[in-house]
Amino acid sequence: MNFFGTVLQKLGVEAAAPASYRAVISGGGYGYFENVKGIKSYSAEEIAFFLKRGELIVRGEKLGIERYGLGDAVVSGKILSFEVVGG
Repeated sequence: MNFFGTVLQKLGVEAAAPASYRAVISGGGYGYFENVKGIKSYSAEEIAFFLKRGELIVRGEKLGIERYGLGDAVVSGKILSFEVVGG
C-alpha cells in the first residue's frame, strides 16, 4: 500500500477521488510527491517532474531529491512553492 493509502486507511476513508498527483509538504523540510513519471529538470532552486498529464514544478532553496522511484519522489530543502502546469 502506498503512503496515501495508509493515511486514508488510518483516517477511516474508504476511497478518495483519483488525482493526477498527490503532495504532502512537511514543516521539517521535506515534500512527498506521488504519481511522478520522470524527472524533467533538477537544480538547487527548482525541480520539475513529469506527471501522467502535465508537469509538477517544485521551487525553493537548497532542494535535493532524497528518493525517487516507483512513482514517488521525496524532495528535501526549503520548499517555497509547487505547481502543476499543463495538466
